[in-house]
Amino acid sequence: MYRVLGLRTDRRNCWPGGSMGPNRSEERITQKMKFRGIGPAEIDRFLRRVRHVREGHGAHIPLHSVSSPDSQFILETAADPAQRKELAQLGRSLLSKIVVIKLNGGRSTTMGGEVPKGIIVAKDGRTFLDIVAGQMSALRRAYGIEVPLVLMNSFFTHQPTMDLVSALPVSVKTFIQHQAPRLVEKTLEPLETGTDEDWAPAGHGDVYTSLQQSGLLEELLAEGKRYAFISNMDNLAAVLEPWILGLIERDGIEFLMEVTDRTEEDRKGGTLVLRDGALELLEIAQVNPDERDEFMDIHRFRVFNTNNIWIDLVSMARALAEDSLRLPIIQNHKVIEGTEVVQLETAMGAAIGSFATARGLRVSRDRFFPTKSVEDLFVLQSNACVLDDSDRLQPNPARPPGLPLRPRVIFAPDFLNSAMAMESRFEDPGSISMVKAAYLEVCGPVYFERDVIVEGSVKVDGRSAVNCRIMRGSLLRDCTFP
Repeated sequence: MYRVLGLRTDRRNCWPGGSMGPNRSEERITQKMKFRGIGPAEIDRFLRRVRHVREGHGAHIPLHSVSSPDSQFILETAADPAQRKELAQLGRSLLSKIVVIKLNGGRSTTMGGEVPKGIIVAKDGRTFLDIVAGQMSALRRAYGIEVPLVLMNSFFTHQPTMDLVSALPVSVKTFIQHQAPRLVEKTLEPLETGTDEDWAPAGHGDVYTSLQQSGLLEELLAEGKRYAFISNMDNLAAVLEPWILGLIERDGIEFLMEVTDRTEEDRKGGTLVLRDGALELLEIAQVNPDERDEFMDIHRFRVFNTNNIWIDLVSMARALAEDSLRLPIIQNHKVIEGTEVVQLETAMGAAIGSFATARGLRVSRDRFFPTKSVEDLFVLQSNACVLDDSDRLQPNPARPPGLPLRPRVIFAPDFLNSAMAMESRFEDPGSISMVKAAYLEVCGPVYFERDVIVEGSVKVDGRSAVNCRIMRGSLLRDCTFP
């Protein structure tokens, strides 16, 4: 659960549960961060966030103060072949000046695993990291230029990732994003379990300061790098497109966010708005609960953020030096060992409001396929989508016209939940044919043997069956089973 700010204190700075107030809280936070080896600059930055939350500044943005951007601010994908060719040629001439950064800080807990998401098997027996490395190798083959691959790891993912990096066919640079204490929600004092559960990554908005403070930003600029393409490790559809790089160069764009059309399934996602004449990313957590239905109106706010970001590194370095990079604080609420806690995070895309020449770029859904849930992983591993010769994720060409880009899949918690591995319900999930499927819903303790074919809209409900087993080679077509 996310929200932005909203905690307040009374004038006496008293806290529920008998806490000694914000000074005591800040002392304990400081001690905990120092003991973890975190430097004074990052401690000071985190304490400023805590004070900001405590004082409740800017809890909500009223929707009457924003509007949906027009074509001046949200550019369209180049449809004219000649224009696209010209932009691609310009982009190819700049490939020696760009770096690809993948956000690699996440765990696979929502998909039944406890390892870094980047190193779980994604498709065809290969991990996300393997496939991203394959995409970088394809760039080198196609253009004769080795574009650097940089990974932003978290304290949780760094070592397991580094154990595999040397075996990749490309060279990889890494840096570690900052970590911050989880705070007890009622008191804003640090959580004390004595384990790593006390800590959380600072959110992907931390990419800017972490890149700078690691020294890697200065190193990249010294090597002549001017641009970065940043995206999530789990979005295998996000690959470097030379024509987009050409567009950025031609139009002098400092910050470009890829957006795509909102659907009912995306209506809670962050959207681009105009506020005081400038682009901003508006998240649902920043909206008053009374206005959230209006925020989710896909006809008023028509696009959402894919988290595919292109940024001018020189402009970014300048904004960091001038302390003008504005990133609203997001409160991510969780329960850890029975305690309600809050993680103070920032979103990478929110930096769009800090750049005068920022733009959105409307792209098609084929550049956006995040893998956030066990259902997403199941679709990814199925034959509904394929990896092409460049290891880019594509819809299967055999998928009939008229079907959605990818099938919609719903697994009820009594079939498969985030604590279970897919192998507990599938003999071989990658063997399930979904190329002609529009919709699959599964409830109850069903077991799928391999090579099952799903076509059209299918619901499997095993809640009333003693042993609901879908036999090898079965065809399920537009039906409810059993």
